[in-house]
Amino acid sequence: MATESERLEVSDGTDTVVLTTARNGWLVELRVEGDDDVRRQRLLEAATQAVMLDEGGRLEFWIENATPTSDRVPIAAGFIHYRDLWRLERPLPAPDTDLATRAFTTADEDAFLEVNNRAFDWHPEQGDLTPAEFAGKCAEPWFDPDGFRLLEIEGRLAGFCWTKVHADEQPPIGEIYAIAVDPDFHGRGLGRELVLDGLAWLSGQGLRNSMLYVESDNRHANRLYEALGFQRTSINRSFQRIVR
Repeated sequence: MATESERLEVSDGTDTVVLTTARNGWLVELRVEGDDDVRRQRLLEAATQAVMLDEGGRLEFWIENATPTSDRVPIAAGFIHYRDLWRLERPLPAPDTDLATRAFTTADEDAFLEVNNRAFDWHPEQGDLTPAEFAGKCAEPWFDPDGFRLLEIEGRLAGFCWTKVHADEQPPIGEIYAIAVDPDFHGRGLGRELVLDGLAWLSGQGLRNSMLYVESDNRHANRLYEALGFQRTSINRSFQRIVR
């Protein structure tokens, strides 16, 4: 069984496959010169063999900006299509909201984790977030507590909209990184208002474009984002293989 610190690397001197441990197994990264599908397939097969020799497990391989032909190589290597993440974008500013939120403080950690894990109990990455994982996110260079907006109702944390600024993109773009409403407060239209609140904060940083990632099969969220003017610009596609 892979541990958190494990890393495997297989190279033929020109191309390399790197495997790093994640929550649910191994993340596979291919480093291939050029655009050679045969070499990519060979590396995915080598990654599978390496995991088999390391007592087996689950491999996950992502393709950014997937196209209709992206499935060909991983499927030929024995992987199956597992998940699509849609990237949605819309210009800023967005419509106003009267929602009153405040910035995150370290005293909010326990309440945030409770709400986050209740709201995302279905999500493979955001769900079951631990204090250590959360601390790692807060230590990232992009983390800004002021852009981590919290909504309180009746003395409780009812929801949040966590934003992220991608200063390395040209032009810079703001992201709705994570947004959730505590299940106890569902049905009040708070999700829409929290998105607008996050977009307003990003617009206040001088940004003129926004984006987010959403699961392709999250129909409720996608209806909301479409109504708010977001449009799909790309697809990140995940493939998995389980070996023993």
